[in-house]
Amino acid sequence: MKTKRFRLGLMVGLLFAVLLFLFSFPVSWLADYYAHLNQFSYGVKSYDRDEAQKILETLKEDYNHFVKWKLQYPADRFLFTKMYLYEAAVSVLNEDYEKVEKDDLKNREGWEANYILGISKFWALHAAFQEAMIKKDKAKMVLILGIVVEQVKSDFEKCVMNGPGPAENFNCSFDYDLTSDPNAAIKALVSPKPQTKYLFGPDGKKMPGQTGDKKAPPQLMPGDKKDAGQGGARKVG
Repeated sequence: MKTKRFRLGLMVGLLFAVLLFLFSFPVSWLADYYAHLNQFSYGVKSYDRDEAQKILETLKEDYNHFVKWKLQYPADRFLFTKMYLYEAAVSVLNEDYEKVEKDDLKNREGWEANYILGISKFWALHAAFQEAMIKKDKAKMVLILGIVVEQVKSDFEKCVMNGPGPAENFNCSFDYDLTSDPNAAIKALVSPKPQTKYLFGPDGKKMPGQTGDKKAPPQLMPGDKKDAGQGGARKVG
């Protein structure tokens, strides 16, 4: 009788050890996923395209780990729901604005998608405006300004209206204000695109190259906590 109990206890113990061993893999992958996600966020906020691209590929490898272990459903449902946003952010850093609109964010909804789409449109129009300035094509410059204060503003407006509010999402409000004011928008279009590599540090801390004034072009990432502007008032109202 004691022998049977001993064997049963041994089997239960071995089974528990095996399950614990197997469970350790997804737990380890989960920790890696969050670490890589933090690295990716820092790379994007720093405007470090090489780092962001590298970590994006690492995140895809993390996803494949879950898929291979038949954990695709929880991975899709809870962890990797914003991969299309990460793809779009890297496309903006790579200045592939057409890919953002026609591929990464095609038929996508949500305030974050609206924000990145607005950023992508602005930078594409900024390049066209700078070219028109060189050619002294005033008619094209006026046309581009009109698109900014209508179409680009619309994306930021959706971001403001559907987002969490200016306390948690300052950049949407700031960029909505900027594109709502033709004078501020023209200053942003006239200003050269920032060449500095690092614009944001972690948690929205200012880095060299961040001006924070009304003539500054829109920032890539929403979510920095600052005082609300006009867009914030619109959101609350």
